[in-house]
Amino acid sequence: MRRTVAAVLAASVLAAGLAGASSAAPARPPLRCTGTGRVRSCTVFTTLKVRSNAVRVVLPASYRPGRRYPVVYVLHGVGDDETSWTDPKRGDLAALTATCEAIFVTPDGGSGRVAGWYSDWQDGSYDWERYHVEDLRLGVEATFGTTGRRAVAGLSMGGFGAMSYAARNPSLYRAAASYSGFLDTMFAAPATGAFYDASGQNDVYSTGAPSRGVWGDQQADAATWRAHNPWDLVPSLRHTALYVSGGTGVAAPSAPATAPMNAVEAYTRTLTDRFVARLDEAGIPYTDGRYDGGSHEWPYWRAAFTDSLRVLMPAVGARPC
Repeated sequence: MRRTVAAVLAASVLAAGLAGASSAAPARPPLRCTGTGRVRSCTVFTTLKVRSNAVRVVLPASYRPGRRYPVVYVLHGVGDDETSWTDPKRGDLAALTATCEAIFVTPDGGSGRVAGWYSDWQDGSYDWERYHVEDLRLGVEATFGTTGRRAVAGLSMGGFGAMSYAARNPSLYRAAASYSGFLDTMFAAPATGAFYDASGQNDVYSTGAPSRGVWGDQQADAATWRAHNPWDLVPSLRHTALYVSGGTGVAAPSAPATAPMNAVEAYTRTLTDRFVARLDEAGIPYTDGRYDGGSHEWPYWRAAFTDSLRVLMPAVGARPC
C-alpha cells in the first residue's frame, strides 16, 4: 500500500443527501443471535424483499453489555454471502479485527444471478438498500451497545456498495472504504450496459453484473444509474473519510485459474482510477491504497482491509488496531 493522501475525519455531515434512509426511521426489533464467542450468527427482522436476512456480527474482544462501540459494516462481492468475510479461508475478519474496539457487521447482499448491487431494484424484486441502511442498522443498534458512529467498507460489488451508501446517506457513515471496487457503473456506456444485460443476472450464465432489473436500461434510465453510481456521487463524499484500493491485475506467475481474476482486477482498477481522478478534480481528500500487481482475490482484500483500518477506526472514534 502506498501514496497515502491525508484522510479527513468528518467534522460535520452534509445536511441533506440523495435519496437514502432517514436517521429518524422507526425503531426495529433486536437481532436474533446464536453463539457465545466473538462471531455471532444473527437474523434481522424485516418485511422487505431480500434473498436472506442472515447476518454475521463480529464483536470486539472487550465486548461487554452496556458498553458502547462504533460499528463498521463490511460488504461482500458478487460471488459471496454474509459468511464470506468471517470465513477463515476468505475474509478471516475475526482474526483481522482481534484488537479492534468496534463491532463489525457482515450482511448478505445477494450473489450470482441475484447479486443485489446494494440497491432497491427498479423492477421491484429486491429492497437491499432500505434493508441495510434501515432494518439492519436499527436492528444492530437495538441489540448491541453502539455509539452511533458508523463506517462502511466492501470489496468489488461491496466496494460499490460502500461508496454508494456513504454518498446516498451522508448522515449515516463517517468513513467508507473500497477494495477493488466497481466504482463507475457508467464507464464505457452503452457498451457496458449491453454486456451487463447479456452476462449478468440470468439463468443461463451469470457474471453477477447489474443487468436492467437493478436500475433499468443503462441508456433509457441513465438518471437512475447515475443516482447510485459512486463516480457521479463523488461531491456527496466531501465530508467522509475515504480509503480506496485496488491492484493492477498483473500478478505473476499466474496459474491458469487465476488469469480471469487478473482481468477482473485490471478492469476494476480502471474504474478505481477514474473514481480517484474524480476525487482529485473535486479536491476531496482520501487515503490512496492502490498497489501494483495483485488479483481479484481474497489475499489482496484482506491486506487492503487491514490497511484501511488506519482510516476507518479514527473516523468512528476508535483507537488504532
